Amino acid sequence: MERPIPPTAPETIEDLRASVDQTPDEWLMYLRNCDQYMLHLESEYERKRTQEQLSQTAISERDGVIHYQEDQLSKCQQRITQLEVEKSQLASAAAPAVQTLRPTAILAPVTAAEAYTDDPTGPTAPITAPPSRTASLSEKIPDPKEFDGSRQDLPRFVQQVYGKMNANSDRFPLATSRMTYVAGRLSGKAYALMLPKIKYGIPQFVDYPQMLEYLERAFGDPDRTQNAQNKLFQLRQKQLDFSTYFAEFQRLSLEAEMPETALVPLLFQGISRELQDMLLHNPALSTDYTAYTNHLQTLDNRYRQHQQQVSRNRTTTRLPVHTTSTPVYRPPPAAHADPMDLSTTRKHRPQFDSQERRRLGQCYRCGSSKHLVAACPEPAPVRPAQLREGRMPFSCSPARSSSSQSKRGRRSPSPTSTSGSAKGIALI
Repeated sequence: MERPIPPTAPETIEDLRASVDQTPDEWLMYLRNCDQYMLHLESEYERKRTQEQLSQTAISERDGVIHYQEDQLSKCQQRITQLEVEKSQLASAAAPAVQTLRPTAILAPVTAAEAYTDDPTGPTAPITAPPSRTASLSEKIPDPKEFDGSRQDLPRFVQQVYGKMNANSDRFPLATSRMTYVAGRLSGKAYALMLPKIKYGIPQFVDYPQMLEYLERAFGDPDRTQNAQNKLFQLRQKQLDFSTYFAEFQRLSLEAEMPETALVPLLFQGISRELQDMLLHNPALSTDYTAYTNHLQTLDNRYRQHQQQVSRNRTTTRLPVHTTSTPVYRPPPAAHADPMDLSTTRKHRPQFDSQERRRLGQCYRCGSSKHLVAACPEPAPVRPAQLREGRMPFSCSPARSSSSQSKRGRRSPSPTSTSGSAKGIALI
């Protein structure tokens, strides 16, 4: 219904009164149309209000139905996963072992009389074994070691899990079994991280690669390439053999994603000084990475063999060392020996040749072949102070002192001393 339009549009009350007086029929029709229009608007409003209420009720009911269906669907999915796990467990437990076929004994022909006897030991029908499911399974790959959250151990665990799942895919036909297996190989911080994602014993992932990606984000090294490059630049051979050094060099170069053209200078920078010196006289014929590494391996083998030959020659030229130590002679203690007098010790100690003991590698002091004179347990002979200063005591050389006195002659007492003594006596 359209909105009614008044006959005129008066601006004041006087104009309205004049218009009503002039056209009362038109104004009466206008008022009736207005009344009908108002009733129409009220009915439309009530109708729309009722429709909105019905729509709200329907929406709420529909939402309730949707929530109920989602709840039932989640419960069904959980039940299905549980049944799948139980099915796999029962199938693995009920699968019989592989039976080896044995040759059966050739039985003698049975006569008709023997066939009707009640002998329990008679021939019986052969029992056919049911087909075994384990006979078609792949050979079991060893389980990877448990991952406890170590950053250095994560690449090893990821690659071993992928290898296990690829080689034994027939042993894990369901995604739930694969994810349950991977969760069972976690421990420590790694399992604590995965625990909130596990419900009813089943990880809430699509499959095991998503689980490994989740572990990579938590325990992986974000700067793995840069760290490997830093370690590669600092790697040195030192005292290691070239094969051990090259194995670590190759691992770091692959992890650092270095181009092959940059590996030869880095390899030369890290090798030992002996190999660098050998390269001066034996340069590599090619700058190819593989040929260069083979050349370095050959030079290192030559150097190791030369060192072994040198050490072998040294051991063969040296005389065999006696296993039994030379008995050490201990002189008997002198009754009235002066501790500062070395004549007693020298008299009782056997004579020895220093050149012979040096040739035999023996101690100069006691003659033992187990140690040198610096580590000898025997006390060093104590020299008198006069010997240490380079002077001889008077008592050690009586002949020399007497001869010197005889040559020089005895001094006659001076008159001053004699007079002094005489004066002293006179005074007494």
